[in-house]
Amino acid sequence: MAKYELMLILNPSISEEDRKTSLENIKSLVVAAQGKVEEETVWWDKKLAYKIHSSQIGYYVIYQLEIDGKELFSITSKINLDLNVWRHMFVRNED
Repeated sequence: MAKYELMLILNPSISEEDRKTSLENIKSLVVAAQGKVEEETVWWDKKLAYKIHSSQIGYYVIYQLEIDGKELFSITSKINLDLNVWRHMFVRNED
């Protein structure tokens, strides 16, 4: 198991309930892959460097994870199905 950071940019115009649902689904994907969410940091709405879907604002969330790197591909393919998630990125943290 390695430590990773997952950065998400979500649609800022969705309801709080939809946002919570999307984030809970992502956390459940990690747990289903025998991973662990160690920390969740919400940056709220931030200005984007470039427009995404004609919006200058994105809702940022950062997760610190401990997970097997082989599971990231399956998690990524499932995150891509959530239309509320505009962008995501996994970064491996140095041990």
